[in-house]
Amino acid sequence: MAANLKMFSREQLHSLYRYCFSLTANETQAYDLLQAGLEKFLKADTSSLDNQLTYAKRVIRNQYIDECRKQAKYEHVEFDDTVTYLDMDTDALEKIIMTQYEVQEIWQKLTASEREIMYFWAVEGYTTDELAEFLDISRGTLLSKIHRLRKRLEYHLDESSRKGAQ
Repeated sequence: MAANLKMFSREQLHSLYRYCFSLTANETQAYDLLQAGLEKFLKADTSSLDNQLTYAKRVIRNQYIDECRKQAKYEHVEFDDTVTYLDMDTDALEKIIMTQYEVQEIWQKLTASEREIMYFWAVEGYTTDELAEFLDISRGTLLSKIHRLRKRLEYHLDESSRKGAQ
């Protein structure tokens, strides 16, 4: 089994840890999630997979959801998949400039779902189509989530700037 870990480079393992941290927003929980996810990954037959890193991320995501369900804290929100936001500016998140302190403060206020979207968009560079496919949701639902996330970020930034002006 240990030989399977050699299929991931050091950078890929760091990427998996960053993904775990984006879900948990806690270092200790991120390490625990990474370990549990890698254990499940190693038990699976991954020899025929084209992209084992993507599969590992899916295993980690499912592990996180399972853990949250056990603790009854996973936020499940129903969305209307039929709504399409054609005029939505998905590049708007890039236009928001934040200081490191603001990022840390806001990061703690985001839900796991929002942190996951931010991780894949900002760190991994996924497109909305790639992210919708990975999260197994429709593009319209993802755009709706991005829109709400952008509004929350703008609100928190405005709130931070008001505090700084006082």
